[in-house]
Amino acid sequence: MLIGETRWPNAGRMDLTAVAAATTTALATVVDERLGLPVPAGRSVARVTDTATGESLDEVTDLDLGGMPTAITRFDLSGNLVSSVRLGYALPTGTPVTQGAAAAGAATIASHLGVAVTGSPAVTARAAGGWLVRWPRLIGSVPAPGDGVTVQVAGDGAFHAIVRTEHPLAPAPASTIDEARVRLLADARLAAWFTGEVQGEATVASVAKAWVAPNDTFGDPLPAGPAGTLRLAWVVRVTTSGALAGQLAGLELAFDAGTGLPLGGDVLE
Repeated sequence: MLIGETRWPNAGRMDLTAVAAATTTALATVVDERLGLPVPAGRSVARVTDTATGESLDEVTDLDLGGMPTAITRFDLSGNLVSSVRLGYALPTGTPVTQGAAAAGAATIASHLGVAVTGSPAVTARAAGGWLVRWPRLIGSVPAPGDGVTVQVAGDGAFHAIVRTEHPLAPAPASTIDEARVRLLADARLAAWFTGEVQGEATVASVAKAWVAPNDTFGDPLPAGPAGTLRLAWVVRVTTSGALAGQLAGLELAFDAGTGLPLGGDVLE
C-alpha cells in the first residue's frame, strides 16, 4: 500500500490474542487522541511483518462507518510506536506554514507521541503539497542512511504521517581500517572495472563511515547474518568524467570497516 511518499510494506498477517489486541488497541487510541484524529467507528488489529526490516509489528487500522480504513498505526512488540498515517487527502484549511514552522510542528508531533528526535531535521517541500521533515538516525556520530524519524505534514501543518525506521545493527568491529586503506581498496576495484578508453575516468571523491545493509549490486557475497542488518562500513563515493560520465553519474562502494571486505554499494545514474 502506497501512502503519499511512504511505503508501508508487510508480508503476511495473523490475528492477535484478545489480550494482545486489546492492549494494542488501547495504544492506538492514545495515539489518535494525541494527534487529534477523529474517533473511528471501529478498528481492526493484526500482526504483520515489515518486509523492510523483518520486524514483527502490531497494526491497528481505524475504520469509518462504511468499514473503510481512515488511519493505520503500527507498534513494535514492546509497544513502541513505529508509524502512524492518516489515510486520504484532506484539503488544508489553515494558513500555510513556513519551512521553519513545519519543522517545529513536526518536532512537537514526535514529542507528543514519545518518539525521540535529536539535531536539526532536513525539511523539504512535497510535490503533492505540505512538508516532509526528517531526522536521520545516528549511532554515535555515524549515520545510518535510510533510518530515522520522518514526519509528513500538510501545507497548514496538520498531521499526515510519522514513521520511525531502525534496522538492527551488527556488532561494531573491535578495530577499523583507516581511510588510506579504503582508498586503496576502492582504487583497485575501479582499475579492474574501468579499462581501455575509460581508464582513469572513475575517481574517488569522498570517503566516510556509515551503517549500511550489504547488497549484491556488484556481485559481492553477502556476509552471514539476518537480511537487513546494518554493518559499520566505509562508504566511498566515486565520480566519473569523460566518456564514462555519459554512461553513469557515479558509484557508491561500501567496504566493511573492520575487514575491508566489499559490502556492495550503488550505481548513480
